Amino acid sequence: MPNASPLALTTFLHLRMRVENLDRTVAFYRDVLGLSEKRRIVSPRGSKIVYMSLPGTEAEIEITEFSESGPVIVPPDLVHLAFQVDDMEETLRRLLALGIPVTDGPTETAHSLFAFIDAPEGYEIELIAPKKPKGPKGIALP
Repeated sequence: MPNASPLALTTFLHLRMRVENLDRTVAFYRDVLGLSEKRRIVSPRGSKIVYMSLPGTEAEIEITEFSESGPVIVPPDLVHLAFQVDDMEETLRRLLALGIPVTDGPTETAHSLFAFIDAPEGYEIELIAPKKPKGPKGIALP
């Protein structure tokens, strides 16, 4: 690689994910994860695109349906999205109520708890909760 300085990137804008069923996927990100639909367009080549984001952030997920590209096959462990949640126990209760199975975890690390769910098309979603500090008798503090 030539001896040059890296590009001067300023902002992460979006991540594109191709899906077979745009409406089902948009409903999942909206109704399960709480993302907001920002805009909906059709590209010059005919791709149906919906941009979604988490309230309070500028980065977007570009969800694209373009059947001419063939079937969507998401290999395991290729890519995942990660979102922070405040309380893993409450998150697991809500997932159960929504009928969304946890596919891995919850797993405890030194500083967090994390669990995975699958979005439509097989994209993995990681949910990470910071570990609550323990009080003097080992009881989690609020």
